[in-house]
Amino acid sequence: MRMKGTLIGICVGVVGMIAIGFLGHSAAVEPHKPSTDTRQRLVLAPAQRDMILAEMRLMLVSVGGIVQGLTANDLPAAEQAARASGMAVAVDVDPQIEKLLPQPFLKLGMQTHMGFDMLADQMKAGGSHAELLRGLAKLTGNCVACHATYRLDEVR
Repeated sequence: MRMKGTLIGICVGVVGMIAIGFLGHSAAVEPHKPSTDTRQRLVLAPAQRDMILAEMRLMLVSVGGIVQGLTANDLPAAEQAARASGMAVAVDVDPQIEKLLPQPFLKLGMQTHMGFDMLADQMKAGGSHAELLRGLAKLTGNCVACHATYRLDEVR
């Protein structure tokens, strides 16, 4: 009886694996459906795309550092986090990438870098939490606008 139960278990397992394999295979060979993503595609070489994404991740790290600094009432730490994404990091933009990107994308990026510096200046001047949060909200609004408008794709 024990052998019969084991054999049934093995059969059920094999049938399950075949079914999973078949379903996975049939899904993989379906024709590619067009994307419903209507954002503007920015097509870049992998290294260029990676550079822009790294800059965006740096901005996100800065936003996290700003929030942590404000939460801890540590304006110098928040200021340092904001400066990390200011204009100083925007000066090294590869001219080849600039030629590939639309002007509105570049303008929004520069406004965002300047906004980080303006927020850092407000922190250095001892701005109120309400003022600083308004500045941070404007910055994150830029991030949302960029991600809602553009998508970065790699040249294939």
